[in-house]
Amino acid sequence: MTMEDKYAIDPERLLLPAVLFIEDDPNLGSMISEMLGIDYRVDWVATIADAKVRLAANTYDALIVDRRLPDGDGLDLIRGLRKGGVATPALMLTALAEVDDIVNGLDAGANDYLTKPFHVVELEARLRALLRGFHAQATSIMLGDWLLKPNTNIIEDPDGRAVPLTDVESKLLATLAAAPDHVFSREELLKNAFSAGSDLGAVDVYVSYVRGKTTRSIIVTVRGKGYRIGQPQD
Repeated sequence: MTMEDKYAIDPERLLLPAVLFIEDDPNLGSMISEMLGIDYRVDWVATIADAKVRLAANTYDALIVDRRLPDGDGLDLIRGLRKGGVATPALMLTALAEVDDIVNGLDAGANDYLTKPFHVVELEARLRALLRGFHAQATSIMLGDWLLKPNTNIIEDPDGRAVPLTDVESKLLATLAAAPDHVFSREELLKNAFSAGSDLGAVDVYVSYVRGKTTRSIIVTVRGKGYRIGQPQD
């Protein structure tokens, strides 16, 4: 189930930050997901396998990942995401409190580390800080020689000239840039960058619009699969 399906009966909650919470302890998982659910859209899963399914179907603003899971180490999930170009901020939860464990977690790509047991108010504070820091860093994205500023719907050409984008064009580029090694299907792009009611044909139309305003190589067509971000040098 996608986050859009989950919150279809309460569309205003779609404006809340989305968090994937990976924790196999049923009591802790239930309690934390319920408490965070006041201010966030929370998907709670208990395994790495289920997390991968959710990550393939949804875009999240933050991840909360337990280290010791039934089917592996949460750090392996984070490593894999980072290698795939996914920069979603991740907060690790663990009972391992040694300095080496924390350093290993941060080196693997985690953005913060919280040891068990912890107070929920500290978890909430760290999550807020994580999101603030990530959004601050995401104010500009280099695409080869082009600079995308998604918060202002502007992309600067290699000479620094500002090219205005529509909201959909900016979201389309930002979605592709969030996972530069991933080939996005039209369905994935439709879900992440377009308003409800748009059809698959709109994806191709807006890819053409973006290329027309910038350069054709900024979005690469992968025949039979979809699109991925390019690294234009012109």
